[in-house]
Amino acid sequence: MVFQFFKGGDSTIDAVEATLVQMLLDGRDVFDTAMEALFGGGKSKETKKEIKSTDRGINTAQRDVRRELMIHASVRDTVDLPLVLAYMSTVKDVERIGDYSKNFYDLVKYGADFENAPDHDELAGYRDRVSTLLGDAAATFGARDTDRARDLIAKADAFLDEYDDHVKAAYRSTGTPGDAVSRALYYRFLKRITAHVMNFLTSMVLPVDRLDYYDEAKDDRK
Repeated sequence: MVFQFFKGGDSTIDAVEATLVQMLLDGRDVFDTAMEALFGGGKSKETKKEIKSTDRGINTAQRDVRRELMIHASVRDTVDLPLVLAYMSTVKDVERIGDYSKNFYDLVKYGADFENAPDHDELAGYRDRVSTLLGDAAATFGARDTDRARDLIAKADAFLDEYDDHVKAAYRSTGTPGDAVSRALYYRFLKRITAHVMNFLTSMVLPVDRLDYYDEAKDDRK
């Protein structure tokens, strides 16, 4: 487990961990803002500006984390190398969450609107599920709650198959091309965000060599 290498009292590592939590919360803000637009809010200059501004902040934070970890590893006599490597990996996952969240607003720009969709409740249910997962992951990481991290990983893993089923259903849809495409992309983006949250949480419960494999198909996780 990565956390077993953690040595308390290191201000740099504490700051990095706090930044990772804030990045994840900012990613949730991008997600929620884009979803508000997708579920009836529509596109607007204000929404576009807010999403872009928050996403730029996430990108800046990613560079800050990598720089601080590099300096930490270079100047300290004793370095928790597994921890440094883990955070170098997981900061990428948090940054990708912001990117995929931003893509939901692209669906709005292309004309998608789920406000009065016949499957509105189902679409909104998955939206709420992922938003909650993002918040729970941030709180779990901040508290270093490894038991909760395992529970969230297992719970989220079951979601991935559901997203795949919805993508397949969209492919077979007899509705309009726009409806089929918007739903295929919607569930695909949800799957990618969920997988990156799972990768992020693995930094709490797995050794470094086993990080970052929830992007793979389940049969390939060996």
